[in-house]
Amino acid sequence: MTKNERKWHKIYIGLMVFIYLIYIPVSVIEWLSTDSGFPIVALVAGIALPFTRRNHMAQLKDEQK
Repeated sequence: MTKNERKWHKIYIGLMVFIYLIYIPVSVIEWLSTDSGFPIVALVAGIALPFTRRNHMAQLKDEQK
């Protein structure tokens, strides 16, 4: 793993921790406790992040070759 890959790996781990442990639970609690709408942004972000991470890391590996 190159230095650039390690840097992006740490960034994605930080994003995943923030989104899965803070953003999504707060959005769902807010949705359940108030009259706010369904947390579609939190749902989309939670689903899309692993795919984005996998594709970006594969792109970084391809650039190395």
